[in-house]
Amino acid sequence: MLGLPLAFATPMILTALVLLPVIWWLLRLTPPRPQTELFPPLAILARLVRKEETPAKSPWWLTLLRLLMAALVILAMAGPVLNPRAAKLAGEGPVAIVLDNGWASAPDWEDRRDAALALVGEAETASRTVAFVETAGLDPSAMQPMDAAAARAILSGMEPKPLKPDHAAAAGALSRLISETSPGSVFLLSDGLSRTGTDSLAAAMANAGGQRSVIAARTDRIVALDTVRNDPDAMTGTVLRTASPEASAVTVEAFDLKGLPLARRTVTFEPGADNAQFRLDEPVELRNQIVRISVTEMKSAGAVQLLDDRFRRRLVGLISGEAADVSQPLLAPLYYIGKALSPFGDVREASTPNLATAVPELIGQGVSALVLADVGTIPEETEKTLSDWIAKGGMLIRFAGPRLAAAGNSALLPVRLREGDRSLGGALSWESPKPVAPFERGSPFFGLEPPKEVTVQRQVLALQDFDLEAKTWAALDDGTPLVTAERREAGWIVLFHVSSDATWSNLPISGTFVDMLRRVVSQSNSTGIRGDGGTGDVRLPPLNILNGRGELMPPDVAVKPVVLRQNETPKVSIDNPPGFYGTEDGFLSLNLFEGGEKLTPLDRSIFGGGVEVSSFARDAAVDLKPWLLALAALLLVLDCLAVLWIAGSLQPANLRRPAARGAATSLVAALALALAFTANPPRAIAQDGNADFAAALTTRLAYVVTGDSAVDEISRAGLTGLTQFVAGRTALEPGEPVGLDLSTDELAFYPLIYWPISLNAPLPDAATMARVDTFMKQGGTILFDTRDQGGGVLGGTANSPEAQRLQLMLASLDIPPLEAVPSDHVLTKAFYLLTSFPGRYTGGDLWVEQSVVRNVEDATRPARAGDGVSTILITSNDLAAAWAIDSGGQAMFPTASADITQREMAFRSGVNIVMYAMTGNYKADQVHIPALLERLGQ
Repeated sequence: MLGLPLAFATPMILTALVLLPVIWWLLRLTPPRPQTELFPPLAILARLVRKEETPAKSPWWLTLLRLLMAALVILAMAGPVLNPRAAKLAGEGPVAIVLDNGWASAPDWEDRRDAALALVGEAETASRTVAFVETAGLDPSAMQPMDAAAARAILSGMEPKPLKPDHAAAAGALSRLISETSPGSVFLLSDGLSRTGTDSLAAAMANAGGQRSVIAARTDRIVALDTVRNDPDAMTGTVLRTASPEASAVTVEAFDLKGLPLARRTVTFEPGADNAQFRLDEPVELRNQIVRISVTEMKSAGAVQLLDDRFRRRLVGLISGEAADVSQPLLAPLYYIGKALSPFGDVREASTPNLATAVPELIGQGVSALVLADVGTIPEETEKTLSDWIAKGGMLIRFAGPRLAAAGNSALLPVRLREGDRSLGGALSWESPKPVAPFERGSPFFGLEPPKEVTVQRQVLALQDFDLEAKTWAALDDGTPLVTAERREAGWIVLFHVSSDATWSNLPISGTFVDMLRRVVSQSNSTGIRGDGGTGDVRLPPLNILNGRGELMPPDVAVKPVVLRQNETPKVSIDNPPGFYGTEDGFLSLNLFEGGEKLTPLDRSIFGGGVEVSSFARDAAVDLKPWLLALAALLLVLDCLAVLWIAGSLQPANLRRPAARGAATSLVAALALALAFTANPPRAIAQDGNADFAAALTTRLAYVVTGDSAVDEISRAGLTGLTQFVAGRTALEPGEPVGLDLSTDELAFYPLIYWPISLNAPLPDAATMARVDTFMKQGGTILFDTRDQGGGVLGGTANSPEAQRLQLMLASLDIPPLEAVPSDHVLTKAFYLLTSFPGRYTGGDLWVEQSVVRNVEDATRPARAGDGVSTILITSNDLAAAWAIDSGGQAMFPTASADITQREMAFRSGVNIVMYAMTGNYKADQVHIPALLERLGQ
């Protein structure tokens, strides 16, 4: 409007401004001001005779005030908007939107989605189709032009993915889309970072005709975590950012397997730096418990590093058969072993060579591997102690030497040995020293280069057995074993057929010896990933997966197992997103960043001329209507005060009159209240007695207001959808759902309360939880929903933060023992016949009170309802999101799986839960058994 950042929703109303002169003419006419006269008649008559003054018009300033008030109302009704959003679309034809939806888009994902939705809205107005090209995890179905309604539905269900955008693949997809559909507009909604293939994407956009535009996000909030190292004295890592001339700081936190914080550090970036180091110098026992490190300020998969058993420093105990370590350290049997192990393990040397004392001492310190250097005979009691320790997962590593060669065979050897040792080279031998043969594929050493300079002069030989080849991890070029190993239950016994010093071989002084020991010790305290000793391919099922916002979630059905192959390191992909793979007893971690990477800002010059480049910004448009109405109301108050002043009602003498004083006070109070309501209209009115009375007359479903607006809106929409479904399928016709404040609202009117767990909501206080406990003991039922897709709601090592929050809340309640819904439970047949209770997600159990008989006269019994109805239900499947519908009756959120019946089954689960809470266990009666068996076909 005239170059100003102002627009009007209904500009035709502005024509009412021409009426202002008429209003001015009308406002000029006012009645005469009433005069206050004394009672004496003569004085009145005298003044009437000689003074006849009758005001014919109002003061100019009052007229101006009223004209301004009228103009403000007219302007407000026209819907003025300051800084209106300018239209982005131009031209004709389909609209192609290239969307960076990888890990770096998480911080401003809402801005990105709002921008895309605005483009879709403009396309809908212009009757143009829309196609999406995702740079992380291409969806072929979204690449076809579709109408605006379908595009809006896809956008509403989109979330950032825990992947790195593949700009090269997106460039190919965009080129195909351009050749097939010739879009009139191409938009790139960039996360602000440049990657391999960004040049190709810019070239593909250059080949498009018509409108081309790039909207890039700011990069000052994007940080990532590079690989972490567990060094001897501390755990260290690198935090990445784009280079900036300004200093900044972030917080790095470390968590254990249960999600409990173990360490926290503030990391400061120097001006101009693109990375900063952090250091966690907690004790090694504490560092070994860390499984997740994340940047607090960056909710993204790229700002998380997951740690598995490979990142834990092994405690390795050393025992030698000699006692000359101090006098000749370079010739000591443990010298080279200690040097080789120290970079990746914590070495604990025995205080005495006495095995009966040293072995229990080191095992008591929690070592995961025990090295015996040239130890021959082992006492029987010590041998039993070692056998029990190995069976529980310990690793015994033995090195040969004169004592072992002379001791003969023992139960704590992986193979049977010949007596004595074999000498290679020297005056009394016909054979020359032997080099090391290439490592076979089935060996843990496969992939290492055999050291060409290493030769073996002496060794202990293994007797030929049918399984000797399978037990051989390394051999000499003549085929005789150099390293053999055998698995004993959960542990290992490994034998180096040479000594641990340089007297039998120069292997201990080579660099390969360090790598060999690292791989051997990494087998200790095995994660259960390679129980076959390292041979063959291993498939690890997904355990917990990071979503795009850096939260650990149960895996989706589309996530595939990780296949471990020899000499191959698994990589993050669309089939294997970052997360934990395996079981709770042993798992492998996959991370987005694997070391040596940098974050590079997008070079906007590569897009060349003809491409508009801009930045994301939150909607700066300001609706001026409420402000103009508030100002008009304020002028109305001033006008009323002016009228009272002109009439003399505000004069001190007149204010003493009760009627005048009361009228003036009431008028000012009423106008001030109207002004307050106009400027800040209330969103809701608290329940009063009448509301409680109405609630008692109508059956309604209720949900707990958490204070998290997004969660509360999902709960409201979800229960609205369930209410309509229940009314359409059953004889029950509930009223509109109600949001409850547990600390103040009466709970007794609601048979079923839905309580979503939100990490953003404050924990209820003790008084509130006492009201909840009373509600449950009086027969009410509460459905808790952690919405974390099966993340261990009732304990276990896979507990999610939501599940931990629920456990903390329930700790103050008198909760009975719980169980997953049995197959014969009333919930499975309360209305529909069900075998599971899905929501937006599947896989999570529905937990109820155990079906046990208790003494009803016991005053201390846990909360139990009548009719066998469980007072507590717990799920993690996000039921409300599956039930949620918008004003048009359409589903608001997509289900996590591709099963088209999942939403219907979620609604049926809700019906069964409502029927169960309302009618009790009447269907458990024997009278229903024949009908149910007939329905089941039995």
